[in-house]
Amino acid sequence: MSKTKHKTAPVEGMIDATDFVELKRDMQSAKVIAWLQYNQQQLIAAGIVVVLALVGYALWQEQQQSQKESAALMYIQASNTANDDERFALLDSVIKSYPDSGYAILAYLQKSAAQDVETRKAALQALMNHKGAPEFVWQAKLDLAELYFTEGDITKAKALLESRLGKHYEQARFAMLANMTTDMNEKIEWIQKALAAESHDHDLQARLEAELARLKASR
Repeated sequence: MSKTKHKTAPVEGMIDATDFVELKRDMQSAKVIAWLQYNQQQLIAAGIVVVLALVGYALWQEQQQSQKESAALMYIQASNTANDDERFALLDSVIKSYPDSGYAILAYLQKSAAQDVETRKAALQALMNHKGAPEFVWQAKLDLAELYFTEGDITKAKALLESRLGKHYEQARFAMLANMTTDMNEKIEWIQKALAAESHDHDLQARLEAELARLKASR
C-alpha cells in the first residue's frame, strides 16, 4: 500500500512579510504617540522656551543695531565739532555709553592725537587695555613708547617694547629699541633685527640701512 504525501494546508490567518512590516510600523507609531502623550507638557514647555529664545534674540539684534546707530551719530557729532573741549566731551560720552563698540576705539584714537600730553597718554593706555583688535594694542604700545622716549623716560619706553608685537609691527619696535641704546654693538644688533623683519615702510628701511652702514664704518 503506497503512502500518499499530504500537502500541508496553509494556516488560516497566517501573517505574511508585508503584514509583519505594517504591524511593526503600527507598533512604532503607537510608541511614538504614547511617548508624545507622556511628554506632552515637557514638549510644550520646550517649544515655549525656543519661541522665547528666538524672540529674545531678535530683540537683542534690534537693540544692538539701535545702539550702533546711536554710537555712530554721537561719534559723527563729535568729529564735526571744532571746539576741542566740546569734541573731547562728546568722545568721552561715546566711550562711556558704548565702551565695547568700534566707535569707542575710534574715540580713543582721536584723543590719542590731542595736544595735551596726558590726554594722549590716557587714550593710548586705554587702547592698550581695550578688547578690540590686537593691531590697535600694538600701535598704541609703539606710540606710547615713542611718547615716553620723547620725554626722556627710557625705562617706561623700553618696558612697553619688551614683548613681541605682530609681525607687521616688529620692524618699528626694533628700530625704536635701537634708538634707545647708546651701546654700538647693541644698536647694530637691533638694527639688523629690524632689517630682517617684515617691512612696510621704505623710508624707515632706507634709514636703517644707512645707519647700519655708518655704524659699521665707524668701528
